[in-house]
Amino acid sequence: MSRVVRSVVLGVLVVLLVAMTGCKAKPAPKPQPKVAPPAVKTAGSLMVGVDLSTPPFGGVDQGKRAGLDIDVAAAMAEQLGLTVRYVDVKPSDAATALAQGRVDVVLSVPFVGEALPQATLAGTYLTDSPAFFVATEGTASIEASMTLDKLSAPKVGAQKESEAYWLLQDELGAESVESYGTLREAIEALDDGSVQVIAGDAVVGAYIARDFPRVKFAGQLGSGAPLAAAVAMDNTKLSEAVRSALDQLAADGVLDFIRNKWVPGLPDLQVQESAVATATP
Repeated sequence: MSRVVRSVVLGVLVVLLVAMTGCKAKPAPKPQPKVAPPAVKTAGSLMVGVDLSTPPFGGVDQGKRAGLDIDVAAAMAEQLGLTVRYVDVKPSDAATALAQGRVDVVLSVPFVGEALPQATLAGTYLTDSPAFFVATEGTASIEASMTLDKLSAPKVGAQKESEAYWLLQDELGAESVESYGTLREAIEALDDGSVQVIAGDAVVGAYIARDFPRVKFAGQLGSGAPLAAAVAMDNTKLSEAVRSALDQLAADGVLDFIRNKWVPGLPDLQVQESAVATATP
């Protein structure tokens, strides 16, 4: 190749490289934080309290935090232009964690009455309730219309001392309730035919039932309760920001996507108007 030809080829390559460099997409600008200290404890971060011992709401899978509340927290933080930081908070410690500033927000707080004293419930993202589950022949679908009045089974299984357990005892009497150590044990008994009907938390039960193709949601046991994000009572700015973020996530279909990821097939749960009316706004 002659010197002239080499010069021309090199010139063309330089032009192409410059053109390719100019065509590269510019990195998207980082979103500006919508809240800052003192509304959040640390600039650029949102510390969210999640119970990491209650799948599917929160847990640890192969060393990584995972769960419905984990996903909601991440989406909420992104909506606020913040980086999420997870803090393991048990429900009994939620009010203290907020009061001491260990977290900015706590998730999975029931939106009923005074569920969390000295806190503000800043919007809801999911509804949960006690529910019935039955086992079908094969993987057939069922009509989810079971109620206490329609029960024909001599006994109903439930996790001992769960909300469903106490509801069944109040309505049917202790002799009509078969108790189990965990909801998974109750579902295992349902699957192997030891009991015909069990009752338990709808969301947790639907998540466990993914491992048991014959087990189906059969109906609600009582009214549902929306689950809320809670912030410290005097933190008005963060409360408004979180409420706005959750509203936007709902409008964009993000909350439905997260719900269907963890409990596919679980129908929408119904909330009585009286339960909503007594909730903290």
